[in-house]
Amino acid sequence: MADVFYDQRAVNIACEFAESMVLTKSTKSGRPEKLTLLPHTRKLLANLYGWRRDVGVRLIRKVYFGLGRKNAKTQIAALIALLELFLTDEMSPEIYMAAKDRDQASVCFQAAADMINAHDELRELAIITPSRKTIHNPVNNGLIKALSSEGRSKHGLNPSVVIFDELHAWTPAEQELYDALTTGSGARKNPLQIITTTAGTEQQSICYREYEYAQRVAAGIVEDPTYLPLIYEVPADADWTDESLWSLANPALGSILSLADLREHRDKALEQPSEQNKFRRLYLNQWVNAETQWISLKEWDACKVDGCTDRLDGRECYGGLDLSATTDLTAFVLAFPDKGGVILKPMFWVPAEGLAEKSKRDRVPYDVWVKQGWIRTTPGKAIDYSFITHQILQDAKRYNLRRVAYDRWGMDSIFSAFESSNIEMAKFGQGHGSMSTPSKQFEISILRRQLKHDGNPVLRWNLDCTTTESDAAGGIKPVKPHRERSSKRIDGVVASIMAMAQVDIGDKTPNPYATRGFVTI
Repeated sequence: MADVFYDQRAVNIACEFAESMVLTKSTKSGRPEKLTLLPHTRKLLANLYGWRRDVGVRLIRKVYFGLGRKNAKTQIAALIALLELFLTDEMSPEIYMAAKDRDQASVCFQAAADMINAHDELRELAIITPSRKTIHNPVNNGLIKALSSEGRSKHGLNPSVVIFDELHAWTPAEQELYDALTTGSGARKNPLQIITTTAGTEQQSICYREYEYAQRVAAGIVEDPTYLPLIYEVPADADWTDESLWSLANPALGSILSLADLREHRDKALEQPSEQNKFRRLYLNQWVNAETQWISLKEWDACKVDGCTDRLDGRECYGGLDLSATTDLTAFVLAFPDKGGVILKPMFWVPAEGLAEKSKRDRVPYDVWVKQGWIRTTPGKAIDYSFITHQILQDAKRYNLRRVAYDRWGMDSIFSAFESSNIEMAKFGQGHGSMSTPSKQFEISILRRQLKHDGNPVLRWNLDCTTTESDAAGGIKPVKPHRERSSKRIDGVVASIMAMAQVDIGDKTPNPYATRGFVTI
């Protein structure tokens, strides 16, 4: 864009205004402190207020600002809101702080209100109405207002600036609010949208779509000079325990965020593997499939044995069957006793029609896995249970299938076909009472390398989506982290647990040291 230029004066004004602010919270001393612009904040302001495509017309219209927790995202967002309220040349600016719920929407608003109350000049000028979560500038009739998706429809608003706070927490239910706020600025001279967030767990979310777009812009794949991608993250394939990398996701490390604090959270994640994904998401800004991962993929991958499922014809085995809803993934897993352990052979089915659309919608490569032979298809738009039954019975002739454990859901229509065979059928409840001991044994078998698998990527993905739910007695069962969101699947894990529960692999007494990092002899 030949007409783009850099306005250093505008940057200087923005930075001087910022450094006139006082922080009343999240300071080292616990006392009010002058705001000091750290390099990542200065970079944001320089790009946002420096680049112009005309006098008084900014180039940047949207910012993705993703970084780890405790890096002053909220204060920075509040600061930009104040810059847009008091330094803009637009009359009647409307700045909205949008969040998933009222509590989160109030956080950014309160940060802005605190800055005003600690500023001699702004305190005399601005009108703050806490009950309405509004800040009014009578000079230009400007307004800051906190919004949440819990309120009424936001259609009809004319925002000049929208700050989407912690966008990773937004679900598809908040899509209407997001659309209303991103499309309502058509009449504005300098519209601006700012996303401040850490990474999330849901790859079908509004935030992840923005994250993917920001990545493409940053990589030069998409040319969009109006979009500013500022992504601070530790690469997903890096050693998450390596503290030399942590500054990549935490630009405020060493100033408002201490290395000792991060070490404490890291050490907790090392002691409790279930905390690992939380640490990676919150402090390394890495997208993960589950907030709390049950079993690490590193441990699972260590159980992969190439070719272990190639020569199983005629061998004794036991099955676990988890039937899906009409359009979802169905899983059948065979467990073969093997030298004090077990070999798993998973099988999966999805409907053939609409496969490409489902893959795109769910952001899951079902179509690729079908081509690679990891998933079978059933004819039509819905799962054909009779088709699956026929294939299972054919497999039973190939192997010595002794017993199939099954969840009663969906079995009514096909149970008679199994009854007519010589295969024993065993009901398997899905509550804590039935699932707890087999689930713990499944984990122990992985940690002790008593389980072998062929690296099936579908089952690996299922495990990555799996967390656990505990009851008052300490029992566990596998669950999806967000069970209302249908794109995550754990069917293969559930079927594996049911199949393995039918196999005697020797000592099933849980080893108390198996998950604590101790060496046992």
